[in-house]
Amino acid sequence: MRIIFAVLFLLIGIEPLAANEIRTTQKLLTDLGYQAGPIDGQYGQKTENALVQFYNSQGLGFDGKLGSNEILDLKFELARFNVTADEINFPGSFYTSELKPCTAMGYGSFNLQNNIASVSSLIGYDWHADHQKNSNSQTVIHDKITVPIKKLLQSTHNAITSDDQFSINVAADLLTRIAEADSLYDSIGFHDVMKKPRCYANGDPKSPCWYHEYEFARGVFSNYMVAALWLKNTLSDKQFMDVDRYIDKMYAKFLRPVERQVQEQGFYQMANGGLSILIYASWKSDKALAAEEIKFRFKEMDRIIYEDGYINNNSFRGVRSQWYHSYGLNIALGYAYIAELWGTELPYRLKNKLFNASKVANLAITDWEDFKKREFIGLNRNKIKGKDSTIRHTHQMAIAIDVLMPLITGVELENDPEYLKKRRYHMKDGIDDLIGFNPNCI
Repeated sequence: MRIIFAVLFLLIGIEPLAANEIRTTQKLLTDLGYQAGPIDGQYGQKTENALVQFYNSQGLGFDGKLGSNEILDLKFELARFNVTADEINFPGSFYTSELKPCTAMGYGSFNLQNNIASVSSLIGYDWHADHQKNSNSQTVIHDKITVPIKKLLQSTHNAITSDDQFSINVAADLLTRIAEADSLYDSIGFHDVMKKPRCYANGDPKSPCWYHEYEFARGVFSNYMVAALWLKNTLSDKQFMDVDRYIDKMYAKFLRPVERQVQEQGFYQMANGGLSILIYASWKSDKALAAEEIKFRFKEMDRIIYEDGYINNNSFRGVRSQWYHSYGLNIALGYAYIAELWGTELPYRLKNKLFNASKVANLAITDWEDFKKREFIGLNRNKIKGKDSTIRHTHQMAIAIDVLMPLITGVELENDPEYLKKRRYHMKDGIDDLIGFNPNCI
């Protein structure tokens, strides 16, 4: 009798179809990183648990019924992680298709000599010597390079949007002179920094941090590329050749080594270099590079941001945990905005994590003690201690996190008076140089 039923099921296709559906489901769950058991077409507890975890990760529930809709959900989510070049559309100006007047950019202008002088000070500047003399693992004094690059972006933006040809010419000249001098190229590169002692050596916050020298040089160069994108169509042939040569040279030292470079902990400047790679891809019109970068970074963000919204490393920096959590969240939201603007779709699992991370940012504002209850398991070398080092507010350089949070996650930032007071100083810069654009101007 069993043989007859088996033949009957085989003929009408029910049993093989069910097995194929289960096998497909198991394969998709495995590709998405869930432990669904062996890919054998047998529906067991591991497969069901993996489905429950999948839907929970998206803020949904699994009804216990596996069918074609569930398979489609899995396929669509996997497709969101597996970004392809044909999805990419470069908007032209990095964060927008057209620069428009924006009061949030401030009033910087190359009609003012002090702005020209400020940007000129970056030409050939010895960041290596500055950093060695003035900075350590806990504190980075970077104004000598970050202020000039923000002046360049602010004044260039305002020149273009007001059609001020004199200032556009000044901007193009400064951009070219920075390139001709190979500015910042003598800063330590990625390969060399990997040979140096790590930051917080022996737990000492005042120990040298070579990585910061590299990171800030990379960040300033990344913002330089944004200005280059804006000015690209105004450069003369020679100016373009000089700028393009410099960008390629800097990219080779500071960014190519971190293409698809796994970072186990933390989400920091320019999305650990991810936004920098995207800016370069836009400059080169390289859709394949952009797609590979977004594909890689989505998976990195998915790994580093926990299901409950806490961020591996950022959210566990001791007395500065709130500060660094909001710092990392701001950058992750900025990356998400650019990725979606360029034509990709944010994976639901990642979007739900960003939603939860936004809730955690608010929890840190409203209930510090509850925020701090979350335990971290593992090594945390850069945990900051001491009452004198305490910072308990949203990061002031995340000048428009209150714009990005509701835009990407629908969560409004809670009132944080100390943050609002301290960010006023940085809002005058007109640019969030941690992400390369001002979300108030999108």
